[in-house]
Amino acid sequence: MNNTGLLRKNPVSLAMFFALLFIFSARGFAEVSLSYLPDKANVKNIVLENDAVRYTILFDKGVELTSVVEKATGTDFLAGNPPLMFCAIGRMGSYLYSVEENKSGERVSLTVTQHPRYGANTLVVTQTFSLGTGPELDWKVEALNSSPPVEEEPLYPLKWTTIGRTVTSWITFPLMQKMVLGSEAETHCLFPGKASYYHYFCIDSPETSFMYWTDKDDPGMPIDIFNTQLDRGIYFQITESKLDFSFSDKNDFRTKAFSITQKPGEQTELLSCRIVPHQGDWHAAYDAFKKHVRSGFDFTYYQRPIQQDYRQRPVGHFTFLYGLDIYDPETNRFRIDEFLDEGELNFGGYDYLLLWHNYPRLGIDQRDQFDVLESLPGGLEGLRQLVDRAHARGVKVFFSYNPWDIMRGRRDHAEQCARALKAIGGDGLYLDTMNETDMSFREALDAVNPDIIYMTESRPNLKTAALITGSWQERAPTSNKMPNVDLLRFVIPEHIVYNTLRAMRNREELVYNALFNGNGLFIWEDNFGDIALVPPHERILIHRYSRIIRENRDAFLTDNPIPLVADYRDDLYVNAFPTTEKCVYPAYQDGREKAPWESKRLIGPFMEVEHPDNWHYVDVWNHQPIPLNKEDGKTQLLFPEEPASPMSCIIGMPENLKVEREGEVLRITATRPVENASIQLNTVNNLTMMEEEVLMLPGTGGIVQIAQLNLDFPYLVLVKLMQGDILRDEVVLDLGWKKFK
Repeated sequence: MNNTGLLRKNPVSLAMFFALLFIFSARGFAEVSLSYLPDKANVKNIVLENDAVRYTILFDKGVELTSVVEKATGTDFLAGNPPLMFCAIGRMGSYLYSVEENKSGERVSLTVTQHPRYGANTLVVTQTFSLGTGPELDWKVEALNSSPPVEEEPLYPLKWTTIGRTVTSWITFPLMQKMVLGSEAETHCLFPGKASYYHYFCIDSPETSFMYWTDKDDPGMPIDIFNTQLDRGIYFQITESKLDFSFSDKNDFRTKAFSITQKPGEQTELLSCRIVPHQGDWHAAYDAFKKHVRSGFDFTYYQRPIQQDYRQRPVGHFTFLYGLDIYDPETNRFRIDEFLDEGELNFGGYDYLLLWHNYPRLGIDQRDQFDVLESLPGGLEGLRQLVDRAHARGVKVFFSYNPWDIMRGRRDHAEQCARALKAIGGDGLYLDTMNETDMSFREALDAVNPDIIYMTESRPNLKTAALITGSWQERAPTSNKMPNVDLLRFVIPEHIVYNTLRAMRNREELVYNALFNGNGLFIWEDNFGDIALVPPHERILIHRYSRIIRENRDAFLTDNPIPLVADYRDDLYVNAFPTTEKCVYPAYQDGREKAPWESKRLIGPFMEVEHPDNWHYVDVWNHQPIPLNKEDGKTQLLFPEEPASPMSCIIGMPENLKVEREGEVLRITATRPVENASIQLNTVNNLTMMEEEVLMLPGTGGIVQIAQLNLDFPYLVLVKLMQGDILRDEVVLDLGWKKFK
């Protein structure tokens, strides 16, 4: 049963406001209640509350929120703020309120409609507030242009008539836009950035944080107003809106006025939103966003065992089949073994190859991409031999498909792709220029091999990502700029993303970004005949990236990666990849070249961690131990000296190895048994920071003569406990410079 009433407000005098009468039956709804203060006859406040939270709504200059109280702690999340209007639209002048109360299941709702009294104002605004048993308050805003449509053009139009009037209104949301938690300087805002190729989000400014997502039509992260010092905030999860909720920076967010234009009789849903007070920083909003996205995502194709193998293959190569690195024109053969050998020397090896045979060959005659494939050296059988050799070396092979190829007018592209993949024994299909596909195409491949993997050039949206389990990140400036965060990698970690950018001449940040986000890396030197060789120093970076991400893939493949965990510095950005046995923290210092003075150097405490007491930490990128400091019951990580690079990769893991030096002898012991274990001793090249494998011991330990390690130039020795090829513990030994004879 609904109960309605009417109240009137004049902005000059509130006397009439307090004298109005509400006609409501007095009742509360189980754990959720609605009450009127001081009473219904003289109502000024309406309180919606449950066992967890109390929202107090004020009718004064409009419909305003005065407090949000968390009952368990007594914390008022709006303390220090004046009453904040939910929504301010234009100049409504004098108006009436009608109020409707409703109950549905465990939810109680309150609908407040503002009817303008001023005749020339035709805008009617309706706001609905709904509270269930949780802390979130649902909020919906609708606006109606109540001007009646014109039946016919009047013979003598009246200047002030409201009939047939199209209305443009300016709108702000003071509750969101003006809220301050603590001080303005301590109040931070997470919000959607201005429209670009990808939907992205930032904290205060895209210059200080940039988290890119998928299509702008996919669900986005909530707007969150938070204070890290107070350790709390309020987020606004906007589920529907006709307005453009995107901002260039915090100031734009604070000051933006939205605009709508409505024809006579037109009703617009301005906002459908969920208001949630929370403890902690913006990660509360991120967690809710991730949970929401994953709850509606179809993981069917991600649950195949083959997908787990695919995710463990971080390094790919764009293999242009006419390039002289793979093709020998003198013998008319593919030099696959030599090619893979060179890949190991140059980059640490490839996990899969993408065979490209079509563009720019297509168009010089009437053959299409499937004909061209069969005309390659040895035809399909020759390609089969190439694939077999790659498989023998542990390398997977993808075949490229061009949907834009219409040379022969074929309509059976899916069947032709399936036929070719079956003939050559390919493992996956690369969808050129595409970011989507359909189920019929997928089913045609499944009929041949249900383990075929899809990978696209462009980033899929959430709907198509259900079929496309891997994609490239090729759009600049996203993957080639630090410290950008790839949100897709964190929200759907089952989907593998490969960083690449064709024809790049500077790939340093591309490599850093792949490590920072735990993304794959795609090596592309032959851009259809335009050669962009990876220079030696970047090959070194790729080598180091490859070793780290492979040896720690158990953590990088966690189901719960966390973007931008808290640290002590404004210029330090840290992601986290936690498991019960390890946590990887890729870290990047932004603007390092602008911080030469000691006060800004990255030395000393930089973040807090919560791990078991037997854990220790190593920066495996810069090869240095990371000491701990215990203070006020908290565990801090410290850089003992400034890292040699803006990039670091800190790994926390249980301490297992015990290394003792007795003169020129190292006594190495694993204090706890690990199955399928070995102990690897590597030296570190002082010029490249690359590791060289020198000795291997049984997993229980052994004795090593330092002279065996050939330390004429290297002086860092890494003692690594490996379980198969996964790192379980590491000790860094600084044995000092060896004197020249």
